[in-house]
Amino acid sequence: MNERRPDIRWIALLAATTLMLYLCWVMLRPFVQVLIWSALVAILFYPAHRFILARVKRPTVAATLSLLLVVVVVIAPLAFVTTAVIREMAQMANWLQATIKAMQADPEAAQKLQAATDAIRQYFNVDQLTDSEKLTPIVQNVSQFLLSRSAGFVGGLVGGLMSLAFTLFTLFYLFRDGEVIGTALPSILPLDRAQSEALIERTQTTITASVYGVLVIAIIQGALGGMMFAILGLPSALMWGVVMTILSTIPMAGAAVVWAPAAAILIVAGSYTKAGVLFAWGMLVISTVDNFLRPRLVSQRAHLHPLSIFFSVLGGLSAFGIVGLLIGPVVLAITIALVGVLFADPRTSPDAAGSTAGPD
Repeated sequence: MNERRPDIRWIALLAATTLMLYLCWVMLRPFVQVLIWSALVAILFYPAHRFILARVKRPTVAATLSLLLVVVVVIAPLAFVTTAVIREMAQMANWLQATIKAMQADPEAAQKLQAATDAIRQYFNVDQLTDSEKLTPIVQNVSQFLLSRSAGFVGGLVGGLMSLAFTLFTLFYLFRDGEVIGTALPSILPLDRAQSEALIERTQTTITASVYGVLVIAIIQGALGGMMFAILGLPSALMWGVVMTILSTIPMAGAAVVWAPAAAILIVAGSYTKAGVLFAWGMLVISTVDNFLRPRLVSQRAHLHPLSIFFSVLGGLSAFGIVGLLIGPVVLAITIALVGVLFADPRTSPDAAGSTAGPD
């Protein structure tokens, strides 16, 4: 009877630990996005933090300076762009309604539109796009959608500010105690230290590659597209630049989803020169940036097959939201690394290394 007590105690301990872990998950679940963003930003900015720490020699001061660097480099520009986009979304809704009314009322504009329509009707079915009875309800629906999205952004401002505050609070401690966490983490993982360090390095490399290979290139493509929209005098250039940035992060989509229809609309409106410039800029500059920059920005050690990137990015978006753009490829890379450890060549596994050392 006494021999069963250790087993009962172990089962009770396991049950209590499982219950406590579940309760911890319930408590932390609302803050998962905050923790993920904090960890990603900490990893990306940790080289800069290490540079600052080496000069000020005080972890708390270095963490504060690193946090200010994040605010200046990331938070402030993002807040500016978000505010400008919200303003342009409202302006875009009014512009759409004014444009369709002007096209219906101006005989000269209607004549140019008809001439352009006749010229391209042999290649595309544009009747539905130029039918005022069908186009007006579409424009009104788009306008209402843009205005509702603007209101939604403003309504979620308080929640966004709270999440930002939690993220910065967490980020401060990740910067300050990063060395301690980095030293202790390999010991926590259920692998030997060499495998744990390799897995952590693979994760850091993949996160960095995801940022440079996805976000940075997408921002550059969106900026190039928005800049040309502004040069050509197209409305809401900043908003469309942000849209092109978002679409550029999605495989098989890209900025062409925006600039190609815009060039087609310019052709329909009779602005052939602007359409040609926009089309040439999109084909020769925006679309080639990815091929030119990716080999220089993305480490070959973090290279994933394009099909893997496609499904990991879309799956990450579905599972985690916008942060899934980065988390998806990271989860896939970690999974591949763990599978590699699990099915490692016996000649390189820890057990094999121990067996070749000779008998004790």
